[in-house]
Amino acid sequence: MENAFNTIKETLKIVDVMAFYGIEVRRGNKALCPLHNEKSPSFTIYSSTNSWHCFGCGVGGSAIDFVMAYFGLDVLEASKKLDADYGMGLFEKMPSQEEMNRFSEQRAQIQAYKGLSTTFDAYMDKAYSLLCEYLHLLEDWKTMYAPQSPDELDTAKPLFVEACHQLDYIEYLLDGLHNASYDEKISLYQTHRKEMMNIAESIKRHAEGANVDRAAC
Repeated sequence: MENAFNTIKETLKIVDVMAFYGIEVRRGNKALCPLHNEKSPSFTIYSSTNSWHCFGCGVGGSAIDFVMAYFGLDVLEASKKLDADYGMGLFEKMPSQEEMNRFSEQRAQIQAYKGLSTTFDAYMDKAYSLLCEYLHLLEDWKTMYAPQSPDELDTAKPLFVEACHQLDYIEYLLDGLHNASYDEKISLYQTHRKEMMNIAESIKRHAEGANVDRAAC
C-alpha cells in the first residue's frame, strides 16, 4: 500500500494533476485556489518538489493531498481516485461505482459552493460600494445642513440628524467588510442585511430627489 502511495506521488506531476481536474495554472506557477474563493492567486505550484501550497488556506502537499482536499476524501480514497483516473493499476480493488458516484457528487457540491461564493462576493462588493457612497453623502449632509446656532438644534434638518445618527455605524460596517474574514462577512451580512437594504433605499431616494431638483431648475 505504501508503495502505491509513493508511486502516485513520484509519477504524477502536480501541474498535470491540476490541469486534469480543470485548474488553470497561470504564469509563475500560480493559480486561483480551488479550495476557497479568492480574487488574487495564492495557490502556488513547486515543480522542483512536485508539490503545492496555498498561502490563503495555509495548506499544501502532494497530488494525493490535493485530491483529498479538493474532493473531501481520505488518503486511501484519494489515492484510489488518482489511480483510477490515470489508469495506473496500482490497486487490485478499484473504486466501486458507488464510490465513483460519490466522488462526482462531492465535486458537484464543491462547484455549487464556489458558484454561491462568487455570487456572494459580487453582492458584498456592491454593498461595500453603496456604503462608501452613503458615507460620503452623510459627511456632506453633516456639513451642509449643520445648524448655524445652538438655537437651531431642535429644528435641525432631517438629513443632518440622519448623518449624526448613521456616520459611526456606517464606518463600523465598512471596517467590518474591509477587514473581516469570509465567514465574518457572512455573519455581518446575516446580521445587518436589513440595514444594508435600507441604506440602498436611502441612496435611491436621495438620487431621485436630486434629479427632481435638477429638473425644476
